[in-house]
Amino acid sequence: MKRAVKQSGTRRKVTFMSAIGYGMGDLYGGGQGALVATYLALFWNRFCGMDIGLTQGVIGMSAILSAFAALGFGVLCDNLYRFRVGRRFGRRRLVLAVVAPAVLVGFLLWIPGLPVALYCLVYVVWVMLAQLFGTSYSTLPGEMTTDFSERTTLSTVRLFLATASGTLIPLVGGIVLATVGEDHPGGYMGFTFVVTAMFSLAIVICWHSTWEMTPREAGFGVYETLSRGAQGSVHRNAGRPAGQTCSVIRTWTHRAAVMLREYLSTLRIAEFRRHLVVYVMVMVSMDLFGQLFLFFAIYDWGSSAAFGSMLLTCAVISLPLMPAFGWAVVAIGPRRLYAINFAGCLIGVAWLLASWLCAGVMPRPAWTVFTVIGALWFFSFKSLCGYLPWQVFPYMADVDHIVTGRYRSATFLGTQTFARQLCSGLLSIGVGLVLAATGFDSQHGTQPFAAHIVIGAMLLGWFAVAMIVGWIASQRMAISKETDAILLDEIARLQHGGSKADVTDKTRAVVERLTGVGYEQCWPSQEA
Repeated sequence: MKRAVKQSGTRRKVTFMSAIGYGMGDLYGGGQGALVATYLALFWNRFCGMDIGLTQGVIGMSAILSAFAALGFGVLCDNLYRFRVGRRFGRRRLVLAVVAPAVLVGFLLWIPGLPVALYCLVYVVWVMLAQLFGTSYSTLPGEMTTDFSERTTLSTVRLFLATASGTLIPLVGGIVLATVGEDHPGGYMGFTFVVTAMFSLAIVICWHSTWEMTPREAGFGVYETLSRGAQGSVHRNAGRPAGQTCSVIRTWTHRAAVMLREYLSTLRIAEFRRHLVVYVMVMVSMDLFGQLFLFFAIYDWGSSAAFGSMLLTCAVISLPLMPAFGWAVVAIGPRRLYAINFAGCLIGVAWLLASWLCAGVMPRPAWTVFTVIGALWFFSFKSLCGYLPWQVFPYMADVDHIVTGRYRSATFLGTQTFARQLCSGLLSIGVGLVLAATGFDSQHGTQPFAAHIVIGAMLLGWFAVAMIVGWIASQRMAISKETDAILLDEIARLQHGGSKADVTDKTRAVVERLTGVGYEQCWPSQEA
């Protein structure tokens, strides 16, 4: 019990096996979204008596709740070392240990005949668990190591396994449905039960393979010291003078207000604002695509859910391309790679539109070949859409560092997650309302003509608009290997007592371009 949580005080080295163990967590992090987006709305519509408006409303409201929960979870996870349970079991890995068995509640999402209110409640819990997991999981690389190459290994393995999970789930699901049939719930239930159990196991492996900072390394050493002394009122009021007691509610309200100001301050950074636009456009469009693609394949293409699931597995083409993606980020820079990526996605959208227009016109074998080739093209670039923002994100804390004198990666993660989930939730609700207004009902074999048009327009139209907006925003970005190196060199110079008056013109220009803040306002003389 004494070693219930592994911590990084011994400076363990990240090996390839420990990187795989860490990456196993994203089998759940990336896979749970693919599972829900691909099958849940369809399952609820067909077998649970929920119409499309209610289904999308539940998904959307849960995403909105998750957006606000991201802010609260950030405060909670960062401050767990203030409490004895956090110091004993860890502030990050304690969360993993709690989430691992809790995700099994997801079984209830896939059992027909339960009350609608129970489906809604369980889905809210499912989304909250995913958000709580992500809050702790995404911070672990920075706690496990400070070495750049080791962090890169952790991120690359994580993204590889997340993509593999998101690809294999539709592939295996499509095989299962093609084998046992799509018209009864048994195939869905058996498949999703096994996948959910594997999610729980993956989190356990991640918990076992990772470690984190000690309370002292994380800046909570005072609580560790006090807990070894008096365990009574002194411990409960650690850091406060004797006799000065504040209510728990007031304390946490104050902390939440401070954290909210921290989140809002991230928007001061110009490069982060540009990154945030790209990230939200890309991720929300991918969320919407996942929710609607099977409907599009079934009702607009006239295909089966198994065929649609098979097409989703075309994303597997991105796995061998990931080393090339990583090389391109360094070689040509994020801005140019974004341009190539968005252009490729727009061509892919046009290809899917052509498949829609040609469905029922071309001979079926020729149409199938044409559509599969288009899907391979589209999903290769769509995967790059999911890869690039996460490669760019770590640089945002570097840009902020020269402004505030602090390294606040978790705060930027919270802001980013909040924006994505809020926008995704509102859009999901809107999709449900629009489809319900057209008379769409997946329990019927045929749908109104308006529903066919709306599904295609929302799926392809929104994706195209998101790519165009993201393209425009990305071309204003200035972060690259070279500009980040200039930034880090300047931070190091200032940390070692260098004078701001000695800055070179080139460095000043880079700092001001990235931060959107005058150089004189950067690097406060006294850190908060």
